[in-house]
Amino acid sequence: MAEVKPLKLRREFARARRSRALVDPYARVLVDHQIIHLEHYFDYLVPEELSESAVIGALVEVEIGHILKQGIVLNRSSERANQGELKEILKVLSTAPYLLSEQITLFEAAAHQYGASPWDFIRSCVPPFSKVGERRFLEIQEVAPRDLPKDAKQELPTSLHERLVSPTQLICAIETPISHPYWKLIAAIAIERLMVGNVLVVTPNERELNLLNLELLSRGITPLVISSSSGKSERYFQYLQTRSTEPKIILGTRSSTLLPLSGNSTIIIQDDLDESHYERRSPTWNTRDLVRLREASNSVIFISATISLEIANRITQGELTLFRFPEQERIRIRSANLEKPQDYYSTIREGLRRGSVLVSVGATGYVTSFSCQKCRNVALCECGGKLYFPTRAINPVCATCTSVVIGWKCPWCQENRPRILHSGVLRKVEEFGKAFPQQSIISSSAENPVSILPDGRHLVISTSGVEPRGIYAAEVFLDLEGRLLRTTLRAAEELRFHILRNLSMIEAGGETYLELLPSDAFLQSLLRRNTLDSAQREIAERDAVLLPPNFLVALVTGTSVGDSRRIFETLPDLEVVGPFLRSGKKTVLLKAPIGRTREIVELLVQVNRVQSMRKEPLLSYRLNPYSLN
Repeated sequence: MAEVKPLKLRREFARARRSRALVDPYARVLVDHQIIHLEHYFDYLVPEELSESAVIGALVEVEIGHILKQGIVLNRSSERANQGELKEILKVLSTAPYLLSEQITLFEAAAHQYGASPWDFIRSCVPPFSKVGERRFLEIQEVAPRDLPKDAKQELPTSLHERLVSPTQLICAIETPISHPYWKLIAAIAIERLMVGNVLVVTPNERELNLLNLELLSRGITPLVISSSSGKSERYFQYLQTRSTEPKIILGTRSSTLLPLSGNSTIIIQDDLDESHYERRSPTWNTRDLVRLREASNSVIFISATISLEIANRITQGELTLFRFPEQERIRIRSANLEKPQDYYSTIREGLRRGSVLVSVGATGYVTSFSCQKCRNVALCECGGKLYFPTRAINPVCATCTSVVIGWKCPWCQENRPRILHSGVLRKVEEFGKAFPQQSIISSSAENPVSILPDGRHLVISTSGVEPRGIYAAEVFLDLEGRLLRTTLRAAEELRFHILRNLSMIEAGGETYLELLPSDAFLQSLLRRNTLDSAQREIAERDAVLLPPNFLVALVTGTSVGDSRRIFETLPDLEVVGPFLRSGKKTVLLKAPIGRTREIVELLVQVNRVQSMRKEPLLSYRLNPYSLN
C-alpha cells in the first residue's frame, strides 16, 4: 500500500514594496489586454530602480487583475490622475524604446478611426520584442552616410524629375507606362526622393519586395528590408535600424506602414489596389487609409500601373495630383476574331522569333469545369457541386465535397465522354506543348510561382498575378470575358490593373492579344488608356448601389447580429441588408454615406462593449473590405 504523504500548503510571498521614483513617479501605461469593455490606459507607480529605463515608449511588464501583461509607457508625471491604490511597474523589458512618440500618436489615431485597440495595430505593425535583436542594435555603431548614387533623371521625364527632387511636400499618384518595367521606375523614383530624405516603399507582398530589393542592389543602393520571412531577432533588429539617421531606402510590406520616419521622408505605396494591402482580420484596415494619417508630415506617392477607384476619387476631388508618363513607345494590340477563335497562335509564333512570350490564363489546375459531350449538361456531383479534373486524371473530383467520382457517366444520357468548358494553366501547358514542340515552356501558378524570367526564349503560361518578371516580345491574355464576369466587387478594376502591369514588361514594338471582341466596352477603355475616365464611370455605377468609395460598407458578423439590427436601424441614412449566412456565419451588410463612418464605428464599439460586459459573443466587423464575397 502506497504511503500517504502529509499535505503541504503552498506558500505565497508578497512582493517587497519598492521606493517610488523621486522624479515623475506616476506613469500612464497602454496595457495589452483582450477585455473589450475595459479601458487600455492605466496609471502605475514607477519604482526608483526603474526610473531611468521606464522612458516614454518603453515596453514594460505590469499586473492587471492578478495577470501579468505587457504595456507601453505613454508619459510620466509628478501628479497622479486617479485616486486609490496604484500597482507598480514590475519590469522594464526594453532598453531602447519599443515605440517612439510619433508611432504612439499614429497607433492611437488608427485605433480611433477603426474602433479598435491601439494594440491591434501594434501587434500588426511592430515585430515582437527580441532581447537578442535589441542587443545587436545597441552594439552597432552609427554608420557614416554613404555616397548616394547619381540621380535617375535619364529614366524619368523632366517634369517628374523636377517634382521629385524638390524638397517641398509631395502628395500625388503616378501611373507607370507600358514598355517600361514598373519595378525599375519605382526604384528610380525612390532614388530621386532619397536625395530629399528617407524613403519608405510599401510593397504589396514579399515577391514584389524581393524584386525591388534586387533592382536597388544592382544600382548600388543597399536598402533596409523589413521582411516577414526573417527570424524574430532579425526582424526586431531591422525594425530598430529604421531609427538610424543615415539616409536610406526602407522596403516593407503592409505591416511597415506606420514605421517611424523623419518629417522630410517619403512614403511610396506600390499598387494600392492589390488585395495584399488589406488586413484580413477585423476591422480590416488597409495601407491606403493608414497612410493618410501621415500625409500631414510626410510626402506620399501612390505608384501603380492604374489608379484604384479610391485614388481616382481623391484626384477628382482635388486632394491628389496625377502624373502620367508621356506615351513614347507604341505596341500592336489585337483582339479576338469570331471566325478564327484561336488566331492568337500567330502572335505567339511571331513573338517567339524575337524573344519570350507570355500567355496569361484565368484559372489554375487542369480542367475547372466540363459537360457531357452528347447532351451538353454540366457535370455535377450527387451533392450538387461541380466536377473538375485537378490533374490529368481519369476520375473527376467534386469542388464542394471533394469526393472522387469513379467511372463518371452523364446521369442524363449515360455518355462517358467529357467536354471541356474551362481549362486551367496545366491543361494550357499541354495544349501549347503540342502546338509548339521543342519550345521551352515555363508554367507559373500560385502553387508553383516563377519569380524571374530566365535568359533565353521561353513560352510562359501563367495565371494572373504570378507572371515571371522580365521582358517579353509578345503577350497573350486569355479568358478575359470570364474574368470580367466574376461576381467580385473589383473584377474590372483588378483585370485592368493586371493587364496594364504586364504591359509594362512588353518590349517596344511588341504585340499584345486580348481575347475580347473589338466592340467590348472594357477593351475600348483599355485602348483609350484613360484610366481616370474608366474609374469615374465605375464610381458612378457604385454610387447608384451605395458602394465605396463614396459610401461606407461594413460586414458585421456574429450570433447576435439579428438582435443588433434594431440598433443599427436607429441611425439615419443607414441601409441594413440581412441578416444572411456568409461562410456559415450570420451576417448583416451596412451601407451609409462615407461621412457617417464615425457614428457607425462608435455604435459598433458600444454594442461590443455591452456584449463583453454580458459575457456574450462579440460582433466582428469589416469596414470597406476588399471584397463582399
